Amino acid sequence: MNNSFSKEKKLKNMFDHIANNYDLINHILSFGIDFIWRKKIIFLLSKFNERKVKKILDLATGTGDLAILLAHRFKHADITGLDPSNKMLEIAEKKIKKNFFENRIQIIQGYSQNIPFQNETFDIVTIAFGIRNFQYIHLSIREIYRTLKPSGILAILEFSTPPNFFIRKIYYLYFYFVEKIGNFISKNCFAYNYLKESILSFPYHNKKMNKLLKYHKFSSIYIQKLTFGIVSVYLVKKK
Repeated sequence: MNNSFSKEKKLKNMFDHIANNYDLINHILSFGIDFIWRKKIIFLLSKFNERKVKKILDLATGTGDLAILLAHRFKHADITGLDPSNKMLEIAEKKIKKNFFENRIQIIQGYSQNIPFQNETFDIVTIAFGIRNFQYIHLSIREIYRTLKPSGILAILEFSTPPNFFIRKIYYLYFYFVEKIGNFISKNCFAYNYLKESILSFPYHNKKMNKLLKYHKFSSIYIQKLTFGIVSVYLVKKK
C-alpha cells in the first residue's frame, strides 16, 4: 500500500510539472489524432446510450478536453471532471470558461479509488487515457460500478498493443521518439519515460480488459481497436 501511495504521489507531481505543455505535446506526438479518438467515444456514447443523460463523470479528466466534448454533445447533462493533478485542473478550468460551461462542468481534485459521490449518481462514466495510471485498479472499478446508475455506461479509451507484428515494431520505434521529444519539451525525464513504460507494461489490453470489467459485473456492449490497434475503446454497461 505504501509503495502504491508513493507512486501515486509521484505521478501527481509529474502531471503537475508537465501540465502547461501537456496538450501541445500530446497533439504533436499523436499528429492531432488524439482529438479524433476522443470524438469516437462521443459518437459511440450517442449511438449506444438509450436513456436521458443527466449526470456524467469524467475520470482522469486532465485538462478537460473530453469533459468539454461531452458538454457539447449532452446538452442537458451536468458533468464532473475528477483528477489528482491540481495544475491540470487549473488548465481545465480555463478551457471550461472559454467554452462557457462553468455552470455545467464541475472539476474536483481527487482519486478514482475514492469517488466522492453517492451510490448510483451517474448515467455515464468516461476515462480517456487514464485507467493505466490507476494505482488501485480493482478498487477504482468497484467505485465506478457503485456510482453508476443501473444500466449506466462506462466508456474507456486507452492505448493498447497493435496485433500486427510490423505495426507493433513501428509502434515501439515511435515510442523512442515520443520519449525524446516529450522529455525535451517538458524538461521532465520521468514523464515521457513513464508514458512509454506505462503503456507497454499495462496488463489489461483488449480481451484482458474485457475480462477485467466482466469480473466486476459489467456487461460488454462494444469494443473496437482504433488506428491499427494503437488505441482501443471499450463500452460496458452496469448490470
